[in-house]
Amino acid sequence: MTAVKRRLELLKLEGLGFSQPEIVTELSQKHECSRRTVYRDFENRGQWQPELQNVKNHTQILMRTVNRYEQIYREASVRLLTGTQEATQLGALSIMLKVNGKIYEIAVLPEILNRLKELEEKAKVVRR
Repeated sequence: MTAVKRRLELLKLEGLGFSQPEIVTELSQKHECSRRTVYRDFENRGQWQPELQNVKNHTQILMRTVNRYEQIYREASVRLLTGTQEATQLGALSIMLKVNGKIYEIAVLPEILNRLKELEEKAKVVRR
């Protein structure tokens, strides 16, 4: 159970933006294990992370991510409408623009690229 707690905390710290060396130092001290053990967690994350996070359904992950982006967008739009300072309103607009770009990247762009690939393959067949 200690490994599970350590790995969950690793993912949390990484998500908060901490660097790998910072995470290794923090977790090795907190969980009283060697630094090498934490580095091994990083090296083997392809094996344990999907199982730990139930990353079996990629569509579900995509939907969860889009929902999070939409929530960020809604919060920013509230700040835009209720903010009294120009800097707050500009920051909210900036966040809204970034979120739109992120949603496009993860939800729309892959679909467009797949369609283009299909059209390209059909064009190759027609040329022959």
